[in-house]
Amino acid sequence: MEQSSGRVNPEQPNNVLASLVGSIVEKGISENKPPSKPLPPRPSLLSFPVARHRSHGPHLAPVGSSIAQPKDYNDDQEEEEAEERFMNADSIAAFAKPLQRKEKKDMDLGRWKDMVSGDDPASTHVPQQSRKLKIIETRPPYVASADAATTSSNTLLAARASDQREFVSDKAPFIKNLGTKERVPLNASPPLAVSNGLGTRHASSSLESDIDVENHAKLQTMSPDEIAEAQAELLDKMDPALLSILKKRGEAKLKKRKHSVQGVSITDETAKNSRTEGHFVTPKVMAIPKEKSVVQKPGIAQGFVWDAWTERVEAARDLRFSFDGNVVEEDVVSPAETGGKWSGVESAAERDFLRTEGDPGAAGYTIKEAIALARSVIPGQRCLALHLLASVLDKALNKLCQSRIGYAREEKDKSTDWEAIWAYALGPEPELVLALRMALDDNHASVVIACVKVIQCLLSCSLNENFFNILENMGPHGKDIFTASVFRSKPEIDLGFLRGCYWKYSAKPSNIVAFREEILDDGTEDTDTIQKDVFVAGQDVAAGLVRMDILPRIYHLLETEPTAALEDSIISVTIAIARHSPKCTTAILKYPKFVQTIVKRFQLNKRMDVLSSQINSVRLLKVLARYDQSTCMEFVKNGTFNAVTWHLFQFTSSLDSWVKLGKQNCKLSSTLMVEQLRFWKVCIHSGCCVSRFPELFPALCLWLSCPSFEKLREKNLISEFTSVSNEAYLVLEAFAETLPNMYSQNIPRNESGTWDWSYVSPMIDSALSWITLAPQLLKWEKGIESVSVSTTTLLWLYSGVMRTISKVLEKISAEGEEEPLPWLPEFVPKIGLAIIKHKLLSFSVADVSRFGKDSSRCSSFMEYLCFLRERSQDDELALASVNCLHGLTRTIVSIQNLIESARSKMKAPHQVSISTGDESVLANGILAESLAELTSVSCSFRDSVSSEWPIVQSIELHKRGGLAPGVGLGWGASGGGFWSTRVLLAQAGAGLLSLFLNISLSDSQNDQGSVGFMDKVNSALAMCLIAGPRDYLLVERAFEYVLRPHALEHLACCIKSNKKNISFEWECSEGDYHRMSSMLASHFRHRWLQQKGRSIAEEGVSGVRKGTVGLETIHEDGEMSNSSTQDKKSDSSTIEWAHQRMPLPPHWFLSAISAVHSGKTSTGPPESTELLEVAKAGVFFLAGLESSSGFGSLPSPVVSVPLVWKFHALSTVLLVGMDIIEDKNTRNLYNYLQELYGQFLDEARLNHRDTELLRFKSDIHENYSTFLEMVVEQYAAVSYGDVVYGRQVSVYLHQCVEHSVRLSAWTVLSNARVLELLPSLDKCLGEADGYLEPVEENEAVLEAYLKSWTCGALDRAATRGSVAYTLVVHHFSSLVFCNQAKDKVSLRNKIVKTLVRDLSRKRHREGMMLDLLRYKKGSANAMEEEVIAAETEKRMEVLKEGCEGNSTLLLELEKLKSAALCGRR
Repeated sequence: MEQSSGRVNPEQPNNVLASLVGSIVEKGISENKPPSKPLPPRPSLLSFPVARHRSHGPHLAPVGSSIAQPKDYNDDQEEEEAEERFMNADSIAAFAKPLQRKEKKDMDLGRWKDMVSGDDPASTHVPQQSRKLKIIETRPPYVASADAATTSSNTLLAARASDQREFVSDKAPFIKNLGTKERVPLNASPPLAVSNGLGTRHASSSLESDIDVENHAKLQTMSPDEIAEAQAELLDKMDPALLSILKKRGEAKLKKRKHSVQGVSITDETAKNSRTEGHFVTPKVMAIPKEKSVVQKPGIAQGFVWDAWTERVEAARDLRFSFDGNVVEEDVVSPAETGGKWSGVESAAERDFLRTEGDPGAAGYTIKEAIALARSVIPGQRCLALHLLASVLDKALNKLCQSRIGYAREEKDKSTDWEAIWAYALGPEPELVLALRMALDDNHASVVIACVKVIQCLLSCSLNENFFNILENMGPHGKDIFTASVFRSKPEIDLGFLRGCYWKYSAKPSNIVAFREEILDDGTEDTDTIQKDVFVAGQDVAAGLVRMDILPRIYHLLETEPTAALEDSIISVTIAIARHSPKCTTAILKYPKFVQTIVKRFQLNKRMDVLSSQINSVRLLKVLARYDQSTCMEFVKNGTFNAVTWHLFQFTSSLDSWVKLGKQNCKLSSTLMVEQLRFWKVCIHSGCCVSRFPELFPALCLWLSCPSFEKLREKNLISEFTSVSNEAYLVLEAFAETLPNMYSQNIPRNESGTWDWSYVSPMIDSALSWITLAPQLLKWEKGIESVSVSTTTLLWLYSGVMRTISKVLEKISAEGEEEPLPWLPEFVPKIGLAIIKHKLLSFSVADVSRFGKDSSRCSSFMEYLCFLRERSQDDELALASVNCLHGLTRTIVSIQNLIESARSKMKAPHQVSISTGDESVLANGILAESLAELTSVSCSFRDSVSSEWPIVQSIELHKRGGLAPGVGLGWGASGGGFWSTRVLLAQAGAGLLSLFLNISLSDSQNDQGSVGFMDKVNSALAMCLIAGPRDYLLVERAFEYVLRPHALEHLACCIKSNKKNISFEWECSEGDYHRMSSMLASHFRHRWLQQKGRSIAEEGVSGVRKGTVGLETIHEDGEMSNSSTQDKKSDSSTIEWAHQRMPLPPHWFLSAISAVHSGKTSTGPPESTELLEVAKAGVFFLAGLESSSGFGSLPSPVVSVPLVWKFHALSTVLLVGMDIIEDKNTRNLYNYLQELYGQFLDEARLNHRDTELLRFKSDIHENYSTFLEMVVEQYAAVSYGDVVYGRQVSVYLHQCVEHSVRLSAWTVLSNARVLELLPSLDKCLGEADGYLEPVEENEAVLEAYLKSWTCGALDRAATRGSVAYTLVVHHFSSLVFCNQAKDKVSLRNKIVKTLVRDLSRKRHREGMMLDLLRYKKGSANAMEEEVIAAETEKRMEVLKEGCEGNSTLLLELEKLKSAALCGRR
């Protein structure tokens, strides 16, 4: 058989050859005038075939198949039909089965005939019954006649598509001979697949397909008259009502199909993820969307509405993108205008750039089309699709970072929803990860590198590295953070339903099976399938890639000597995987010879030139070394560390040799040296290489000293030089951390194994040389106008210089903590004088009075840094400024403390004449002299922290840190979410503010009752809401400041001086404040700062096969001891988002009274006495925070907590027992909080009418009724009608509470027979109108009232005057006597008849009926007798009307009327 499509056979007739004349059109040449709109592509020849995978075909017909030719054909016919079969090979590809990973033993092979996969990629299910192929004879294009040559290519493609897709059931009555071909007109409707010109919609099940086939077959055999007769017969037999319902249903279905999404028409079946034998089948896109924006439903005013978000993501399914990543505009001719079929996966393959006229990419491609095109058999098409995906992902990621943090998309916003696009692309439906993993195995280098570029965008490699680069410069944490996507655990009833639960990985670490051969050593079968891989990838894309064995493929690519670009890209991908989670880092370290291959590739370049892949290699090794100390020590021991850091020692003589390399080489070499120095820093923190300081210091001298900036400025190399210098000083800071005690006995260096103080003096001299040139380099006297391109790198350098100096000063301490220094090193005053001389601080009162008012002129370096922080639009420049301020403040605090400690050693002060003003400032105290400027800086940062904590809190939506299962910045939140520089800036400001709070502790005794003190407390509370996983020390310092005894005394004063005129008594000693401070600090640290232990699966225990360990979820959530958790935390320099709780929720301070009844913690339940003490202290702390919230000038975070959470906390604390309110002080505090919250509720009710303010079920937990049962059970068991307890329970009957909770509360109280224990209405919280108005209209609640009346639950409540009885009487009276609405007539009559019938059976309730008859809201006693009689008569008529003529009930009403008249007399 001749196997070349399109080749002309010379033996064919001449008329066939003549038919080709004029049918070949040269691409790009047209004599017609171009249209105003670009036309969609029109193929001039048949397109290349596209398959779901290259193993799918095309294939020839198998020998002996049912489509083989009959034996009576002659040779010419056989040759012609063979060529025809080859041209129509796609129709036979349906019988080619895809490659399987491994055949399952439990597969039922008896039904193999039923498993015939369809050729159409849009098919959603494989029919279960055996199908036969119905071959349709069409003329091949190369033997068409001259007339046929002019036929529209669209018609040819339609015929070809119908030729490939028509299948019929073996039950069809008209099929009689399956071995012969049957000619069918091209316009015949297909029996199984209904073609609508834009795609193919398949049936959803085998039975429906068979019925559809039979119906179509029957209709084809019937004439139009017979069809009309059958329709008339059906109409006569069917019920008209049923017929109307069916018609409406059919119209609704049709309308839903056409208008399911605005501008998009996609059938429901094709929108689902479907799979045949582990392979994804791509749905068919039915139309090109009319709008580029993603429509969002209204109603996203507060919180996060998951349904609206789902619709946004689904709408992103049909957006079409150009090759530059932009959404296709509306200037493309629609398919309706041209009659073409240019949408769907198949048309994406038909738009071939080499064989298609016009602009094939004008219509754009959906994400699914691009993914399907990436599986084409043509390498060019695969590259094209991968480049498009890379452009779309890169564009989406950049747009996300440019948006505002916490931005809520509005309904009117018609711009492109890149947030939804990113989430959809990474979601489970497109199966992008599976397609990329398949493309990575391609044998074309261009496809592989294009695939790696997409993976880089998918893992946010570039943006993540920018983030970590800033993180390296910030300090003083020195720790990275893993990038795996996480979500919050569900709130538990045992912990009071409080938010802020532990973070958990989106994909379980136990599901990241890196090397499957490791778990198959026992000979068992591999049960992992592609479906499981795709499922894990839908939860976390990086976890899915590792599970799909991307690491062995990367190792193979590295071993095959890739190109420089490919090597750099795949190492970058490996870095992203290593940053993902401990499981992924362990997978890389455990892979045989992976690290050795990286080092070998690094050493291949023996020249002085630096490659980008070498930079990434050092970065990868640094990330791996950060994971744990043993890995770092192994790198040093086996020579890996030395092999990749030798470049540091090549420039030791002068700067000229480095400058001569040129701009590009200098940039690469500086970047490499920065990474190598960071590798040094990791090793020093791990305790390695400390003894090698004498070897390293000479190599760093060139970068530590201040150079000649004229040469650097001339070559434009200032940023490159200062970046190396900054990192060199950060390495010295790490060395300074290991300095021994200065005042201990001198130990020789060669015996101690560490460096000593002899190196500190030259190091300080180098640092002071930079401080000397600071005014010339930064020119801060010009203010904001002096900012240049190199300002950011210079500020990072000065930040490193200050951090190194401050660390050295902090290491100078006496052997005893309280002992004074025996002598002062001479470099300490030298540093202080340099700071004073070069105006890093301002000591003039006049300068301080102008602080922050003139941006064009700054009097000091500190004022200049504050201006940059407040007014710079560049977040990195602002971050560098904050870190400079932090280092400078630490330095001056250390200088002041050291000088004061040395002076205290002197018995009498020396009378030394001070010659200069600088020495006078240093003698008086550099901190004291600059306190005015420091106070101004502190106030500035206090304001910024108070305004930024709501931004950080707005990121966490729907319990997630982001919306897409990506890595780092790929979490998908607008603005980058937690991974944005804006959040880093807020956390850096909080860290600096914490330092200022520690400075102000010495003056705290003088500001009791002041506004300034409360501003500091409020800012400390705001710091807790900003801190991230790396900021444990920051939160501990905030707890320490707010919970110290002096602060608690101040809160007590605020309670006594409250402005709400609430009576209060409080008696507490100084010892009580210390005890409460200790109890609260211990509770909050344990509740919010303790990390959760990791499970066995997350530790990466080898040899554990999934399925051999029972109850895996218990291991996943299991706890470990504190010691093991702390050991793992200190061993690693990388922190996990998972297994910790920060950022804290706004209501974190409620945990002391909200989570004390269970004691469910990682260390076991505490004692009951401890619970009680914590609860008492928590009530006091809450009362103090509420009272002091109005004293400061800054808004308190306490005010932002919704009132529903505070009422819930007051209910939760009662579960401790009656002891909590039997204590006199605590009872007074609890009563005070009830009165305070009652006033807040009344104010909110007046401002928000007809609004459910207390949504316990919606805001707290959907199972809140379970919690109510616990509260009522406790109330019935131990309260004995306590008024304070009863007031709290009665809150749930307030009209501001949502009706479902009111119903649950009433039902539980009624069933427990404790309605009579509730206090009277005048003793409840808030005003009475809150319980009475608006009138109850919920029928379920009214029926519950009625049931309690008739069952006797209200009998004692009526005697005692309970609020429950008052509520029932009021609402029944308002509904029966005052509400004349027609829609309430039936309910009103039902209530009246039930009440009167109950009266006839139980005469003792006559008094209750009289109360209902006479009830009048307000003071009824003031009414005149005649008015009361008239009103009673009118109400009796209403009751009679409600009885609806029932004689028995009317007789009871007459008795009731007589009793009412007798009562008046």
